[in-house]
Amino acid sequence: MCAVALRRPVRTLSVASLPGARKGPFPGYVESCDPTLREHPPKGDWLYEIKADGFRIEALIDRGAVSLHSRTKVDWTERSSGIAEALKELPVRQAIIDGEAIVLGKTGLPDFQALLRKNSISDAGRLQYWAFDLLYLNGFDLRNAPYVERKRLLQDLLVDTPENIVYVEGLGGDGEQIFRHACRMGLEGVVAKRPDAPYRSGRQESWIKLKCVKSDTFPIIAFVEKLGAKPRRIASLYIGRHDGNQLRFAKHVVATPTR
Repeated sequence: MCAVALRRPVRTLSVASLPGARKGPFPGYVESCDPTLREHPPKGDWLYEIKADGFRIEALIDRGAVSLHSRTKVDWTERSSGIAEALKELPVRQAIIDGEAIVLGKTGLPDFQALLRKNSISDAGRLQYWAFDLLYLNGFDLRNAPYVERKRLLQDLLVDTPENIVYVEGLGGDGEQIFRHACRMGLEGVVAKRPDAPYRSGRQESWIKLKCVKSDTFPIIAFVEKLGAKPRRIASLYIGRHDGNQLRFAKHVVATPTR
């Protein structure tokens, strides 16, 4: 469900005539479009991409210089030098690519724990960049262009790239079946995307994330100690949830004693 771009001649494309493409200056780092988590695939016309278990990385290419940044704007260029060098070979003056840095584990699947280990990050043979969107190309802002058109340009751009640059295919079909198959393969999940959707920063309903393993992170806002307990023991927690840039109250959780 995810493949390197087909080995074929690059088509001559007129970016200027692409619906939604706008001529404009190189914007630099663009805040990422974040999918909304859902339990079930959406109904209707959607395309599905593999959700890799890695770090979200935005690649900025500007006249031969390449920089890589995480969604929190941490510079990944030095620690991902193999990816940066490969992206320098792309036949473009300027481009902004959205994707994920992943490390393939021994099973051939993305291994997040291996990605976290420093020796794995420096292992150029296992570190890959899975590219799934194109936001800017040679003087044109593509964020208002439909998702399928951005994907078409990205696939053409990634023809004959090194093996550490991977084009993430968008698959049409039965969302439930695609999701089940991804989970059976041991993948993190899939992301459903509307074919006609523009690219918008922040949390969006036009991208739907489906995770095979249901989990999330809830920051602790406060805790209450059990009165008179010796040794001291937590009786309950107040946990929150992130809503964009805001932290909101989510739930009051009563601690249960361990056996």
